[in-house]
Amino acid sequence: MYEKEKQELVTICHLLYERNLVAASDGNVSLRVSDTQILLTPSGRNKGLVQADEIVVIGLEGSVVDGAGKVSKEYPMHREIYRRRADIRAVVHTHPVYATAFAMAGKNLPENYLIESRMMLGRTALADYAAPGSLELVDAISPHIQACSAILLKNHGALTLGKNLEDAFNKMEVLESIAKTIIVSRIIGEPVVIPENEMAKMK
Repeated sequence: MYEKEKQELVTICHLLYERNLVAASDGNVSLRVSDTQILLTPSGRNKGLVQADEIVVIGLEGSVVDGAGKVSKEYPMHREIYRRRADIRAVVHTHPVYATAFAMAGKNLPENYLIESRMMLGRTALADYAAPGSLELVDAISPHIQACSAILLKNHGALTLGKNLEDAFNKMEVLESIAKTIIVSRIIGEPVVIPENEMAKMK
């Protein structure tokens, strides 16, 4: 069932691991495969080692259809995104070092230092802290789902939403790259802001 899509999900997981966007079993990745079902990475499995037969097929109402893996406790967060955004087909949640550093400091990612922020990510958000896997975390991200494709989770990590797996992966990679560049730049000095009229040209 959904063998091609499962392999695509595994490929993205391995890429996330290779690019140092995820450590060990941290985070989770999902793909909408129908109006009622998603694929979700299994709980407790290293993203660099996960295999297609471990990917869980789960209904948006919560029933497990297929897959040898254990359902991630973060499933409700993914479900909420798919329920609210019909245009979203994939979600990547990881704990990338530099983006998570912003989230731990309670800071959203500035949008006016690099053109890529506006072009690739659009508006980013910072969601209040709630325990991973909790319904409170669903409540924390809910206000940001409609307007944002990249959400920082306080003291937790980051979420990116995409039209497909590659899109969601690219957004996570760009989010982390921008966060790293800003942090490194601040070691040298305060980054120069791009004027809004220049940023507006890139919409």
